[in-house]
Amino acid sequence: MTEPSVVNAELDSASDAFLTVLEYGEDLMMSPGMQSEKRYFQHGNTTTFEHSVAVAERAVRLANFFSLGRRVDMRSLVASALLHDYFLYDWHDDEDWHRLHGFIHGSIACMNAKRDFGDKIVNDVVADSLINHMYPLTNVPPRYLEGWLVSVSDKMCATSETVSPGRFRYDRQLENVDKLPHVPSLDELSAIALTLNTVNSIGFIRSSAYRMRLALKSR
Repeated sequence: MTEPSVVNAELDSASDAFLTVLEYGEDLMMSPGMQSEKRYFQHGNTTTFEHSVAVAERAVRLANFFSLGRRVDMRSLVASALLHDYFLYDWHDDEDWHRLHGFIHGSIACMNAKRDFGDKIVNDVVADSLINHMYPLTNVPPRYLEGWLVSVSDKMCATSETVSPGRFRYDRQLENVDKLPHVPSLDELSAIALTLNTVNSIGFIRSSAYRMRLALKSR
C-alpha cells in the first residue's frame, strides 16, 4: 500500500507542474491552434491537446526533480512541450503519407508553430526541440536540455497513454467538435517536400531512416 506522504508528494509535484505550465504557457494553450488540437485523438482516447499538456507537465516535473531550474529556460521548455505535436491533422486518417508521420511530424509542427506564433516564441531552442523530439526515430538528437526533457517526457506520456486501460475504450466521443476552432495545417504534401531540404532555414533534416522510407516509397 502506498504511503499517504508519497501520494501527497506526488499530488503536490503534479499541481506545481501544472501551475508552472499555466504560468509560462497559458497563452499558447488558449490559442486557436492549440484549442483545435482537441479535435484529434493522439494515443487511444487521449486527444492531442491533452497529450501536449501532459508532456509539458511531465517535462516541468523532470526539471524540478533533477533540480534543473537554473539550467533551462522555462518558457522555452513549456513552449517546446506544448507545441511538440503541433501538426494540426489527424494522423489516423487513411492517407498514404501518414505512414511517415513518425519521421516528419516534428518538422511540420515546427513550421506550423513558426507560422502561428513567430520567431519570438519559436526560438532556436524551441525549434530544435520540436524537430528532434522523436529521436532516435529521427537520427539527429536534440541540441538543448529543453529538447531532451521534452523527448523523454513525450515517450513517458505516450507509453502511459498507449497501455492505459482507457486505451481500449473506443466509445469516447469528442464533444462540441463543431464549436472548436479549425486551424489548417500547412499543405501536407508541400510540408513533406520541404522537410527533405530545410525547415525555414532552421537546418537540414538528416534522418537517414526517413530518406530511406521515401526512397523505397518512390520505387
